[in-house]
Amino acid sequence: MAESGEGAVFDEPPYRTRRLRRTPGRHPVMVQEAVGREAQERMRRHFELSGVLAGFHGARLPRQLVQVLAYDDSSPPHRLLIDRRGTRLADLGSPDPLHGPGLRRVVQDLFEAVAAVHGPRLVHGRIGPEHLWWDAADGLQLSGLDGAVRAGEPLPDRPLTPWDPPGFRPGLPAGAEQDVQSAALVAFWIATGETVPRGASREHLHALLDQGHEDWLRELVRGAFPLGHGRYAPARELARRLAADGGPAGLFERPFAEQARRREEAARAEFRALRARRLRAGGGRAATAVRSAGGAEAPPDWWRRLRLRRHREPDPGAVRGLVVECPMCLRDLAWDTAERVVLDEARGMVPERERTPAGDEARNAQLARTYVVCPGNDDVPQHEIPYRYPSFGTEPVRVGLVGASTTGKSHLLAAMIDQARKPTVMARFGLRAEALDPLHYHRYLTETVTPFIDGRQELRATVDRPDPRYSTGMVVTDEHTGRSHSVIFFDVAGGRLERTGRDMDFLNRLNALLCVVDPTRVPGLTGQRSAAGRDPAFEHVRQRLRQQLADPAVPFLPVPCALVVTKSDLLRFRGYREIDGWLHEQPDAEGDLTTVERESEDVHAFLQARGGADWLQLPGECRWSTLHLASATGTPPREQPSGPRLFDEKAFRQQRVLRPLLALFAMRGVMTGPAADAVLGTGEHTA
Repeated sequence: MAESGEGAVFDEPPYRTRRLRRTPGRHPVMVQEAVGREAQERMRRHFELSGVLAGFHGARLPRQLVQVLAYDDSSPPHRLLIDRRGTRLADLGSPDPLHGPGLRRVVQDLFEAVAAVHGPRLVHGRIGPEHLWWDAADGLQLSGLDGAVRAGEPLPDRPLTPWDPPGFRPGLPAGAEQDVQSAALVAFWIATGETVPRGASREHLHALLDQGHEDWLRELVRGAFPLGHGRYAPARELARRLAADGGPAGLFERPFAEQARRREEAARAEFRALRARRLRAGGGRAATAVRSAGGAEAPPDWWRRLRLRRHREPDPGAVRGLVVECPMCLRDLAWDTAERVVLDEARGMVPERERTPAGDEARNAQLARTYVVCPGNDDVPQHEIPYRYPSFGTEPVRVGLVGASTTGKSHLLAAMIDQARKPTVMARFGLRAEALDPLHYHRYLTETVTPFIDGRQELRATVDRPDPRYSTGMVVTDEHTGRSHSVIFFDVAGGRLERTGRDMDFLNRLNALLCVVDPTRVPGLTGQRSAAGRDPAFEHVRQRLRQQLADPAVPFLPVPCALVVTKSDLLRFRGYREIDGWLHEQPDAEGDLTTVERESEDVHAFLQARGGADWLQLPGECRWSTLHLASATGTPPREQPSGPRLFDEKAFRQQRVLRPLLALFAMRGVMTGPAADAVLGTGEHTA
C-alpha cells in the first residue's frame, strides 16, 4: 500500500518510492529507486517514453499524465523524480472519495490521460486503479507508463485483471481501443463501486447498463463498447462528451446506483421503526428527562433522602449516614466515616482533621479540595473521590467514552470541556459548569486542554493506567431547576475497554455513553487506511451493560447514548448527500438543538448504508440515543522536526463538539428547559 504522508517510504515493486517533505514546485513529488536490473530497464524505458510524450505535446503536456522531472542513472540505484500526487485508487478500497461535484472531472481526467498517451501512437495496455492516482485538488493522474508500447506492437505478457476488455489477451497487437475499453470499465467502477463480471460480452454489458444506471454512464460505456459493427468512440471524443454542456444534472450529485439508493431508504425505515419501538416501550427521551429531573430512574433509597439544594456548595450535614458506591471500583463506602484528605500547598494529601479552618467560607473552600479515600480492591489500587461527588441530591452522571484507540476520544473530550468551561456558551442553554474538584480539573486543563486547544498539539494516546481513574469531573447546574449534577468522564485506553477483568467493573455502572466512531475505520468510507473493521470496544461495553442492566421485560438498556462520528472533516466534499448539509452549515447552526432528531436519522442512514452498521448496534440497544457529526480538529496533524505533531493553524478548529454533550445532558435530565425540549422533541423522538 502507498503511504500518504509526506516523507513516507513505500514499495511499488520493482521500485522503492519516497515522498519528498519539501517540494521544488507547487506539487508534491516522489523519488523512485530501481530495485534490481529489471527495474533499471523499466525505469530507463519510462524516461524514454516520457521524452516521446514531451516531444509530441511540447509545453502542453497534460497534467493528467505523471511527469518525469529528472532521471539519474549515474550509479545504482537508478532514481527517477516524478510529479505524482495524491492516493492510488487501488489503495482507496472504495471509489466513495471520488464522488460529489468533482466526479465528472475525475472521469474526464481519465479519458484525457488516455487520449494524451494515444497522441504519439502509444498504448498504455494496463489501465486500472493500480496505475491511477487521485488528489482532491489536482484531479486524476495516469502512471505506469514504463509498460506502454507502440500501437501495433505485441502486448507484453501479464496476468489478466477485471479491467481488461472482452477478448483481451497478451500477445495481441496493441491498439487504442483496448485502453479506451479498460478506462470505461474503470469509470463504471468509479461511478458505481461495482465491477463488470470478467469476460462479460458486450450484450451482457449493455443489459447491465439498463438496470438503473444513470444516462451519462450508459452513454460513456456504450461509446466504448458499441454493438454490431459500430466503431468505438476514441478517448478524445469521450473526454469531449464529458466536458460538453456541463453534463446531465446527475453528475453533480453522488451517482447512486439503485442498490445504494435502496440501502439508504431501508436504513431510514429502520431508524423510524426503532424510534416507534422505543415509544411503545415507554422509552421516550422527554419522559426520561422528567423522571431524571427529580432524581434517577428507580433511585436507591438513600438518594431520595438527600435534600435538593440550589446552593452549589454541599451541606456536610446532608450526607451523614450515606453509603456511596465508588464510581471506579464499585466499592461501597460509608461516606461519613471514610478517611478524608485535603490537598495542601505542596500538592500533597494530608488528613482532613489536620486542616480544619475557621469560618463557613473557608470550610466550604476546603470542601472543594477534600477527597474521600477509597481503599480499592485486589485489582484496583487505592484512589480518591471528590468529597462533593454525592452531595447534590441527584444521581452522579458517569459518562463513558467508548471507542478503540486512535478514534479521537481524547481530542473530542478535550474540545467538549473547553466549550463547557465557557460561561457565555453554557448560559445559552441554561447551564452553568464548574470543576468538581480543582486538583484534577486544573491538571486536566493544563496537561490536556491547553496544549491541544491553544498549542494545537496532537494528544498522546491515552495511557493504560493500572487503575481506571476518571479523566475529569464537573458540577453542572441547571438554571431552570437549580439542581446540580456531578458529571465525571471516563476516557480510558481503547484496548482497555476490551478487557474482562475486575479492574474494568466500572463499566457496569456507567449511566451515560459517549460513543466515538472513527470514519477511517469504516472500510472505504474516507479512502484513508487505518485499522479498518468493526470496533471491539463497542461490543464489549454493550455486553457488559447488557449483563448488568438489562431487564427481560424491557428490550432496551436504561442508559442514554450519544454516538459521534468524529473526524468528520474527512467526510467533507465527498458527495455524501445524507450528511453534506451538516458538514457545510454555518457555525451558528450548531446551537440549534431542534435539528438533533433530523441529524440522528441522517447519520444513522449514512452509517447503515455505507458499511458502518456494526457501530449502530450499541446505541440501537439503548433506550435513548442521538447520533452526531463532529470534528475536534478540522484537519489531520502534521509531522514536526521535533516534538509532538501539530495541527495546521489555518485549518484547526472545533466543529459541532458541544452538541453531543448537550444531547446527553438532556437525555440524562441534567439539562431541562427550552434547550432540552429542543433536543427531546414534543413527540419524544428517539434516535
